[in-house]
Amino acid sequence: LHNVNPSYLSTLFKKETGSTLTEYVNRKRIEHVIFLLNSTDMQVQTIATYCGIPDVNYFTKMFKKMIGKTPKEYRQMITNTKAT
Repeated sequence: LHNVNPSYLSTLFKKETGSTLTEYVNRKRIEHVIFLLNSTDMQVQTIATYCGIPDVNYFTKMFKKMIGKTPKEYRQMITNTKAT
């Protein structure tokens, strides 16, 4: 893959998966965020940095766009669900 044009690789990836490489990476990051929110008490900012998104505002916006809640709202929801 050393001699593959990045633009060609990106086009091929989208053709095969239906999403861009960036969308795929961000989806995988958010999946890991959800895992960490469910399984740790790490602060949201720490989780964001750990998952490769050091800008917590951008991280929160991306999470809300994909999940429909902020990371804090999501954690509160799962905490309430575990308590009942």
